[in-house]
Amino acid sequence: MMKKILFVLASLAVLAGCHRNEPEDLNPAVDVTGSWELSAVTTRAMVGGEQVSVYLVFSASGSFDLYQKIGEGRYTHFTGTYSMNKDEKLLSGTYADGTKWGPYEAALEGTTLSLNLPGGKEVDSYKKIDAVPESVTGNVY
Repeated sequence: MMKKILFVLASLAVLAGCHRNEPEDLNPAVDVTGSWELSAVTTRAMVGGEQVSVYLVFSASGSFDLYQKIGEGRYTHFTGTYSMNKDEKLLSGTYADGTKWGPYEAALEGTTLSLNLPGGKEVDSYKKIDAVPESVTGNVY
C-alpha cells in the first residue's frame, strides 16, 4: 500500500513538472508602448469626408502624445495618460483636459495594432513606426 502511495505521489510530481514547460500566460498582454501611425479606419462616423492623419506615441510611464490632422492644415497635439487592462486587453485614457476616451479592445498582430470600440462602432489600425516624423511634430497648433 505504501509503495502504491509513493508511486502515485511520484507520478503527480512528474506531471506537475511537465506543466512548467508550458507558457505561463496563454493570454499575453498587448504592449502599445512606442510610436504608431494610423493606417486604416472603419467607422460609422464620418469626419465630413476629410482625410484624417493620426500619430500616437505611448510611453512606458503611462503618458501619451497624439497628433491629429483633419483635412489640410496643421496637426493638433493632444497629451494625457493611458492605461491597459492586461487581462481584458482594454486600452483607455484621459486627455490632459480631463476628457476620457476608450476603452478600446487592443490586439497586436506583427507590427499592426488594432483598436476596436466594443460593439463594432469603430476599428482603427495603426502601424508601428520608429518615431513620429519631424514634419508632424514641427507642424502643430
